[in-house]
Amino acid sequence: MVKKFFFLLLVGMLYFSCQNSNNENLNKDKNHSVYDRVIHSKVIRASYIPYPPYCIIDPNTKKLSGIFVEVLEEIGKKTNLKIKWVEEVGWGTVFEGLNNDRYDIHGSGLWVNSTRGMNGYFSDPLFYNPIMVWARLGDKRFDNKLFAINDSKVRIAVQDGAMEDIIAKSDFPNATRISITQTNPWSDNLLNIITKKADITFAEPWVIYPFLKKNPGTIYQVSSKEPIRYFANSYVMKMGEDEFKSMINAALNEIIMEGTMNKILSKYENTKGEFLRVVLPFQK
Repeated sequence: MVKKFFFLLLVGMLYFSCQNSNNENLNKDKNHSVYDRVIHSKVIRASYIPYPPYCIIDPNTKKLSGIFVEVLEEIGKKTNLKIKWVEEVGWGTVFEGLNNDRYDIHGSGLWVNSTRGMNGYFSDPLFYNPIMVWARLGDKRFDNKLFAINDSKVRIAVQDGAMEDIIAKSDFPNATRISITQTNPWSDNLLNIITKKADITFAEPWVIYPFLKKNPGTIYQVSSKEPIRYFANSYVMKMGEDEFKSMINAALNEIIMEGTMNKILSKYENTKGEFLRVVLPFQK
């Protein structure tokens, strides 16, 4: 009886050892798709960039929260998959990590543009951001004449590789860019404007409002007929992973249609219009 017990124990240990080995090999095997690895392991590995309110890190517990974090956790519940937050990355290294299979999805969201679309798959939008122009309070040089920004004397506060950097290079190539690194908090852009090291920057309202609560009377929204940009805010996946993208979009569509997305956005919204909702086809 004892021999039989030890025999069964040995068989069990060998089985689980083989299973663990298979899981590791599958995760490392680039011949398998991301979808295959995720379904086999029951885990979606996600990277993130701390950027409230999309991804917030509790300074004490290090627990993640925020719009994109909550929605991805909901996707995990819908698909019966565990979300594992494996790596904090910078704006310029998101696609590198996806291509090297260090994670399966960038889970704190990116704005969609053509350059990024050449390097990865984007999910359907969760919502849209209006991007406004912000300047030092009292500096009215650019009100209703954004063309005046395109001057070498004008200094644009940007974070290396971030969207305001891309807008500056694209729309205002003659202006001077005052850059901060990816490791700096984004709010350093606003501090550069307040201290007159820079003149303007571009950002969605949510990023500015918390700063203004702590620093009232410092920054204002430059007047213009329209936002300088509208951006779709989406998850990012490795290029060519159609099955994985399809699975994410199916769950995302369900979350939008059932109203969960609106509840999550409302939870983080300071004022109406900060996050522009996805209009459903039958609502157009």
